[in-house]
Amino acid sequence: MQLEELINKNYSQLNENDLYIWKYISTHRKECENISINQLADYCHVSRTTILRFSKRLGLKGFTELKVLLKIDNNISKYCLDGVDTLYKTYSQYLEDIKNKDMIHVIESMISAKNIYACGTGSVQNHVVSEMKRSFLEVGRMIYSIRSLADEINAFEEVIDKDDFVILVSHSGENEKIISFAKKLKAKGVQTMAITSKKNNTLLQIVDYPFYVVVPTIANPLGPRHEGLVSYFLLIDFLLVKYLDYYERIKI
Repeated sequence: MQLEELINKNYSQLNENDLYIWKYISTHRKECENISINQLADYCHVSRTTILRFSKRLGLKGFTELKVLLKIDNNISKYCLDGVDTLYKTYSQYLEDIKNKDMIHVIESMISAKNIYACGTGSVQNHVVSEMKRSFLEVGRMIYSIRSLADEINAFEEVIDKDDFVILVSHSGENEKIISFAKKLKAKGVQTMAITSKKNNTLLQIVDYPFYVVVPTIANPLGPRHEGLVSYFLLIDFLLVKYLDYYERIKI
């Protein structure tokens, strides 16, 4: 449990001295990681015993445990600040990249295609396909989803022809099943687009329209590293808006 939670939980038991001690600690977090109990007592103008009582009112065994929790809190705060900065910089740069990316040819292929199909290679990628399908329904364009199962891909290979357009969404771009599918589509003259989160991969080299999304990874002191997925959905929004812009222009 974080220190702030312990303060809130035991707030009714804290006296004026306790609140002053907490105010000092919370405004000198880093310094207090290595401070001695006597030093803190001097800085707060209270006795050593008062510091011990404050720690115990929070349900802690003593001042040492309080410092351990403070260090954990400080590390979590650092991770959060670093993570926010990383996300902001990553997504800001990616927004600039896709804003300026020439999408006219892929939009033309999508508009002229008889059917549009999309296939994802995992749970996140299938969610991206679902969002793309939902978004393009707003403009009256149906995207048929293909599950990345061998039987389903094989069945669609027979149906899809050169007048169709296929979108392939893969994390690494190295999934053997999706690569094989892309090669067969290319041999049939089908226009293809790929979205991956790795820059240099086999899939992007095969398709007609390669798209790369940035997936920032954020340190997580509570478990596995967190991967930001916003770029996938930013790309979908830009594709949709540029699709609308192009459609409006060809109507004039």
